[in-house]
Amino acid sequence: MGDVLDNKKGAAARKNQPQKADGKGAPNPNKPKGNPQNKKPPQQGKAQRPVVLETKGKVVDLSGAQDSMGRMVRPQKRRRRALLLSFLLFVLTPIGLSTYYYLEVASDRYASSAGFAVRGIESSAGLDTIGALTGLASSGSTTSDSYIVLEYLESQDLIQALDRRVDLRTVFSQDEIDPLSRLRSEASQEEFLDYWTRMIKTSFDPTSGIINIEVQSFTPEHAREVAAATVELTQELANNLTASAREDALRFAEAELARQEERLREALASISNFREREQSVNPAATAELDIQLLSSLESRLVDLNARMAAISDSLDENAPSIVSLRRQAEALEGQIDRRRAAISGALTREGVDGAAVSNLLSAYEGLEVEKRFAEESYASALASLEQARRDADQQQRYLAVYSNPYTPQDAAYPRRPTNIFLIVVICVGLWGIGTLLVYSVRDHMS
Repeated sequence: MGDVLDNKKGAAARKNQPQKADGKGAPNPNKPKGNPQNKKPPQQGKAQRPVVLETKGKVVDLSGAQDSMGRMVRPQKRRRRALLLSFLLFVLTPIGLSTYYYLEVASDRYASSAGFAVRGIESSAGLDTIGALTGLASSGSTTSDSYIVLEYLESQDLIQALDRRVDLRTVFSQDEIDPLSRLRSEASQEEFLDYWTRMIKTSFDPTSGIINIEVQSFTPEHAREVAAATVELTQELANNLTASAREDALRFAEAELARQEERLREALASISNFREREQSVNPAATAELDIQLLSSLESRLVDLNARMAAISDSLDENAPSIVSLRRQAEALEGQIDRRRAAISGALTREGVDGAAVSNLLSAYEGLEVEKRFAEESYASALASLEQARRDADQQQRYLAVYSNPYTPQDAAYPRRPTNIFLIVVICVGLWGIGTLLVYSVRDHMS
């Protein structure tokens, strides 16, 4: 490039200088100019002299500069051709193929939507709201059940149940479907699940608990059928979410009732054995009678003492009436002492195997308390069993469907203009980035 610039500067300088005659000094202005017609043309077969410029004492040969310019032009043409070829391969070709696929080959896919929410009879709205705000679901909350439903919608259990109901694999493997959208007829369960996750879309709002699903298929009727079967299977799952808990609660209630019944039987048997052993139907009633008898004896003794005090002033101490009253009083005092001793345990009652009335009463009261507790526990267990049976028969979880599946009229997928536009943007963007990288590396290496 420097030689070319020097040649251009030399040519410009020569135009401004007077021409030399025969290359020796300045031309004579008084010398007449020759007739250009008298000039001889260059002879054929002889090599032409190179064009020579003289600039400030330097002679420049322009023939070498022309060869250098030719060598620089050829690589630029090759780069332009390579750039056009890369644009053709990496931009135009993918765009053309994708446009042909979407316009001529791609099969229409219809989408049927449904919306529902998992609800529970005993659920607490306050607990669910806290769980939605904090992201933590409480036990018994429908929020955790909603996440279980979301996982079920993309599970092997669902697609196997759908395949049994609506022959899902056969419909998705039909030959009329384009190869890129078709499920292989010999696809494995894992491939079938991956394919299903592309054919269903789910969304969940933790605040309201609403779940929306969109099911795709290749005919409007089949899309609605698959969506309806999906909702039915989800309803069965929601009802079965608490079935195990209800069955466990019922089994626990039955076992608890059996334990309390056995406890009550043991308490009743203990009281029966006590009565047979002590020969007393109700020791408490017997003790009460003993206390009443003691009170009666004490009353009679007081009465006798009062009578003796009343007649002792008028009669002698050895009078028969006073002696009789004194003997009666002594007999009453003896009976009162024996009764008190029997009640307090100092003496034993006759025919009671040496057991004091107070001890018998204490033992009997303990048995009565145990019996009363056993009866109350049995009544509580019986009520719990009845409640568990009602809960087991009642549906604790259900789907509140607010949008039923419908039969679509227009194909929702593929979105041809959008997909083609995205492919154009991606191809042009990648090609532009690659071109800039190649030129930057080439400039750095040169």
